[in-house]
Order: sequence, then C-alpha cells, then structure tokens
Amino acid sequence: MAIPDTSEICRGVEDAIAWEAAREAPPADFPPLPEIPGGRYTRQDFHDLEVEHVWRKSWIYACREEEVREPGSYRAFNKLGPPIIVVRGKDDVVRAFYNTCRHRGAPVVRDEAGKVGRLRCQYHSWSYALDGTLVSVPDERDFACLNKADRGLLPVRCETWGGMVFINEDQSAMPLADYLGGLPHELACVGMDGLRVVETVSYEIDCNWKAAVDAFLEVYHINTIHPTNAGVMLHSKAAAMGLMPHGHSRMATRKNMNQGINFVEFEGAPDIATMPDFYRNNNVAYNIFPNLVTPVEPTGFPILLFWPRGLRKTEMVAVYVAPDWGDGERPAFWDRFLPIFDAVLQEDMMNLAPIQQSLDSGAFTGMMINYQERRIYWFHEELDRRIGADRMPPELRVAPVLGDHVEPLPLALAAE
Repeated sequence: MAIPDTSEICRGVEDAIAWEAAREAPPADFPPLPEIPGGRYTRQDFHDLEVEHVWRKSWIYACREEEVREPGSYRAFNKLGPPIIVVRGKDDVVRAFYNTCRHRGAPVVRDEAGKVGRLRCQYHSWSYALDGTLVSVPDERDFACLNKADRGLLPVRCETWGGMVFINEDQSAMPLADYLGGLPHELACVGMDGLRVVETVSYEIDCNWKAAVDAFLEVYHINTIHPTNAGVMLHSKAAAMGLMPHGHSRMATRKNMNQGINFVEFEGAPDIATMPDFYRNNNVAYNIFPNLVTPVEPTGFPILLFWPRGLRKTEMVAVYVAPDWGDGERPAFWDRFLPIFDAVLQEDMMNLAPIQQSLDSGAFTGMMINYQERRIYWFHEELDRRIGADRMPPELRVAPVLGDHVEPLPLALAAE
C-alpha cells in the first residue's frame, strides 16, 4: 500500500513550531482558559461518570496484534473491570468477547495468555468456537429450553489499526477508523503494523489517572523536571500543539540536534526509513483519547497507556515497539534507550503522588492552564462531551472554548 503524502501536514506543523519559538504572546484570538475544577481529580461521583461514559464507550487499546498472532491465541484484558478476552479465530479475524460463560458466568479462560482450539468454560466445560459460538454443552439433554445459537459468548466491539487491537464495549460506537480521524493517514509513514514489541514495563502511581496523563500533554515542565535528559534533548519553547476531533491531539517539539543527545543520533540507532525528516528533527507525541500517549520516533518508541486503578491510583504501562530486527538479540541501541526513557518516566512520576495529596487537601481549587498546556484543556473538554454536561455536577464542568482551534482533516480525507 502506498504511503500517503503528508508533506503538507509536516510543513504546516514546522511553520507552527517556528512561530511558537518566536512568539512573545499567545495568538490574539486564543481564548483565556478557565480554571479546571480540582474536584474532577478527587470526587468519586465524577470518577464513576468517567467509567460509565468514557471508559466503557471509547475505543481502548487492548494489545498488539502480534500477541494474538496465530489462530486460537488469546489475551485476557482486565484493565477496566469487566473480564474480556481477545482471540484470533480460525478465519484469522481478531475478535473480543466477555470472558464469561453463558451458563453460570465462569471464565472461559483463566490464564493471561495462551493458545486453544476452543474456549472452554473452566467450571462445567461448556465449549465455544473461536468465533464465540456455543458448540458443546455437557448433558445438553437436561437443558429443555437451551438454544445454543442464542447462547454464544457476548461480543465486545473489536477493530485493529497499526498492529494494535482496540476494543469498545459500546456496540453503537462509531467505527475505529472514524474515531481516529486523520491519525492513520498522518502516521501511515511509521508502518506501525510492522513493528514488534521490545519490552513492556508497568508502573504504579498514587494519583488519579488524569493527573498522570496531564504530565505527558505539555513540555512546559521539562526544563525543571528533566534538566539532564528531555530538557537537553528538546527546545521546549519551540513546540506546536495540534488539537484534533474526538479529543485526540499532537505535540511536536523541536529537537536540539547535532549534539549527539537525541535517540536518532545514537550510534547504531534503528531507523524507520519511510518516516520523513520531520520526525527526525522533532519529537512528535500523539494522544489518542482517552489514555494512549506515544512519542513517535524513527528509532522505535514507547506506547504509554494509563489505566485507572480506582480514584487515586493509576497503572502506567510502557509498551516499547521497534522496527523488526529479525532473529537474534535485540539491537544494542535498546540497552541505552530504555534506561534513559525510564529515567524520564521516573522523573515525571515523582511529582504525581504529591500533586494528588495537594488535590485532596482542600487547599487547591483548580488548575490554571496556560496556552502551552491547551492539550490538557482539550482533553477535559472531551471528557465532558463524552459524559454529557447534563449528567455532571455543574461545579465540575469545564467551559467548551477550544472548538474553533481544532485542526481540519487533511484535504484527502475531508473529500471522502
């Protein structure tokens, strides 16, 4: 498949970076951003609304396709409460189901991952084909009203993009391609479906999940928090923010090149040759709403995922992906990359538990967001759109003020 021409997008973002580096004030037409109420990070009623209307109705990353590569291979997904399994069928289609037997609710798989010929209930051995169809019931004669065609596993919406499997519990949700908008077009040059997992690391953070996401939606903090790594690698004032439909966003920050400090300059660095120099000269990080952040690099990069573990606890998972290196050991580059990126993440996390303590103290009214941090405000606007203002306590709402600052779809997509 031909890679679409994104040169116009790249030039537009480069121009925006140059403007940002030279500006002395925000654009004249940019609105003041009202305070984001602190209760959005501390109140159980708001968290419950998020679970119901955001997490259970959004497209959520579940796993990489390579983790369910062969027919019968499966992965359990338990990040959001309901037990779900992702499985590849004999027809090579990846599907998702609730991991719940239609007899008495026992799981049909117990392990986190594996490979099976059938999905067999772990309690009474009701058996399901890989497409979820109920095919075998012990002592079927004793179920006078049973119609196996009506008792298959309950499906969960499941679609793929870029080698990633996404799920959505809302059966009426828009297709994944529509949800992602222009992102697949813009990121086609990465060839994400051809990447492979290098390493997966999980962290526990004592804060609300949004406080963790916030830290990755701006570079206002990098000279303070990352003075020996990201603060040296990047020019924080030369950063262009792109707001996209459905709460997604992009942040492109100019790299301080020709100093040997950026990953693309490391000896032996892998290179995704199809990526334009725009990604070599700038660190370009995307947020796929609600919880996926990925700073795309030609060398390979992490996919950061933020999972709520209650109101005041977050699990952050870093899935590092890279160009396929074939057989043998992974390139030595990763032995240098991973500790540096881990140090950056550790520095980001060290403030988050104290921030949550401040949020909980009653001494903090809300967040005063600046122009550089507008991706955070856009993220919160999307939360309110998903939940619905009429469902929310009035004192927790954010005013919708950024709609006129959303990037239009690329012309090639807008014409479709």
